[in-house]
Amino acid sequence: MGREGESVSGMTYLPSDLQRRYRMILDEAKAGEARVRDLDGTNILLLPEAEVQALRRVSAAAANLLAVERVVEVMATRRPDLPEYGEWSWLRVFDADDLGEFIREIREAIIVGAREGSSALLDEQVRAWRITAQQADDPLFRAILRGGASEADFVEVRRPERRQTTEGDRAAAGDSAE
Repeated sequence: MGREGESVSGMTYLPSDLQRRYRMILDEAKAGEARVRDLDGTNILLLPEAEVQALRRVSAAAANLLAVERVVEVMATRRPDLPEYGEWSWLRVFDADDLGEFIREIREAIIVGAREGSSALLDEQVRAWRITAQQADDPLFRAILRGGASEADFVEVRRPERRQTTEGDRAAAGDSAE
């Protein structure tokens, strides 16, 4: 991209150029961006829609991440209210340690998304955490995950003994082979 106020080619087009050079302007926009200055002096930037959508998702995620960081800060003194989680209220099932891991992973995905102009990693991370939150919200599943193991969960096991084959075993094996 060019300097601020310039398109990829360095040109700022006029409204009359849209009629005469529309194909060139559209090709430039597809390649990154094209700038048109309206008669009132307003610059209008033409960008591929996918890039704009990715940047919007990254921007929204950054705002939601800041809300979650504030939630973690207040968790030491009180239970956060649901609206404090922002759009990610499904994170309420996690404790501060889990949220810390979430914050690290999402922060990294936001950095990648902003630098690469793609929200693919961010979308995948949020989807995976949302699935985990749905599972963690199940009381039985949560009890199993957080319950840990006790001594009673482990028993001594003996090695299986080799058994003598009987006539009945041979007959049953013969029947199943047919």
